[in-house]
Amino acid sequence: MQTTHLFLGSIGVLAETSDIQRRAYNAALSEAGVPWEWNPDTYRSLLSMSGGQDRLRMLADATNTELSDATIVEIHRRKTEIACAEVVATPVELRPGVADVIAHALDNGIRLGLVTSTYLPNIEAIAEAAGGQLPLDRFDVVVSRADVACGKPAPDAYLHALHTTGADPATTIAIEDTATSALAARGAGIRTIVVPGRFTDDQIVVGADAIVPALSVETVFGLVPITA
Repeated sequence: MQTTHLFLGSIGVLAETSDIQRRAYNAALSEAGVPWEWNPDTYRSLLSMSGGQDRLRMLADATNTELSDATIVEIHRRKTEIACAEVVATPVELRPGVADVIAHALDNGIRLGLVTSTYLPNIEAIAEAAGGQLPLDRFDVVVSRADVACGKPAPDAYLHALHTTGADPATTIAIEDTATSALAARGAGIRTIVVPGRFTDDQIVVGADAIVPALSVETVFGLVPITA
């Protein structure tokens, strides 16, 4: 069987924005009067959990910090506003090979999806920065954290994408950048390639079909062949 669908699994697969997100969190937390400041090593450890609001709730519980849901939502909204402005202004570029993989899929009738644990403004900012290299209007599905009850590592986002597109997991490939997110794709029965980013290259990845340093047409469609 031929590969029919390719699901790009995180904004970290698309572009290196982790340090922008970290600085934006620090600014938003400071504005909200929350006494947390995350250095790069701390943020690396926090990326073991997907989803910004979920991450804030987890850390509040772990540190006995009282943060209401409304405060968490507002901190995350403000973080997103700050980060998106920098992503567009820089502008952030797509990671090596991403544009080639997307173009190859479109040229060969492979249907595309974006399956993330983030929210639409972050996705739209990267698409704006990337210009025509990330044509979201040609993706069959874009899943954000708002679309599912449980974020990654639960498989909900991928199951939603499979259901929406009618894709067969056996002929679908997912690309992820973290160990947690890879578990979500594998939990949905999808073959998974992990391409770690600068903030996730120390994670221990279990169950992925391939781990590669960078994306290319060969690494995506060659290392994980779909066979009958």
